[in-house]
Amino acid sequence: MDDGSKMRLKLSINRKEKSACFDFTGTDPEMYGNCNAPRSITSSAIIYCLRCLVNTDIPLNQGCLNPIKIILPENCFLNPSATAAVVGGNVLTS
Repeated sequence: MDDGSKMRLKLSINRKEKSACFDFTGTDPEMYGNCNAPRSITSSAIIYCLRCLVNTDIPLNQGCLNPIKIILPENCFLNPSATAAVVGGNVLTS
């Protein structure tokens, strides 16, 4: 991020089970400003990435994430606390 905050991601794909794990362990803590992204925005960004990676249409709903495991540390800027400033539809962080 522009302020030096780091987003860490380990993506593991299991072709046999047709599943994946997006592990954001190590992502920096929530920010003082409003570049924090609520969990829903992080999930939406993952759906977008999945749609870009596969050669078929994927519906834009929560059901398409059933085979996907998302690990988001509490109080990181991709899963901030209830009191953290956020922006709905956070394009910059997404």
